[in-house]
Amino acid sequence: MNSKILQEWADLRPNVHMYIQEFHGKMVDRKRRPVLLLGMDTQAITFLSDLNLPVLSEMVLGLDVEDSHVCVRLHAKLQWKQPFGELILYHSNLHIQKEQTLYITGQLNRMLTEVEFEAVSRSRYGNATDPSPQLKPYRYIDFII
Repeated sequence: MNSKILQEWADLRPNVHMYIQEFHGKMVDRKRRPVLLLGMDTQAITFLSDLNLPVLSEMVLGLDVEDSHVCVRLHAKLQWKQPFGELILYHSNLHIQKEQTLYITGQLNRMLTEVEFEAVSRSRYGNATDPSPQLKPYRYIDFII
């Protein structure tokens, strides 16, 4: 994978870094890797990575969603993966305790107010029947909070 692309992912605000938190009940040394966040709500997260990890119930991922003010630490288990060009598309279930939901939702919503690129509705972007050449493509994060 091109290290330039990984650095671009790491420089995004907000950005997400993934690491293996636990494997077969044992804590793992945290070596973080940038991933590209595609969608998230309080129960699941979808992202692209250059790593090809196995989908195992015995593996718990750590995901740090951060901007210049705060880092929100999340834990997830991979549900499925599929190839996406040279990358892997992952979907994971988040494990957020009920009493943490309001705090995490608030932090993520605050991060969205400071997004460095235009955010557009998935339905507006996805339902364009005739994308004209003068429209530039949008990058978007689909938060459902």
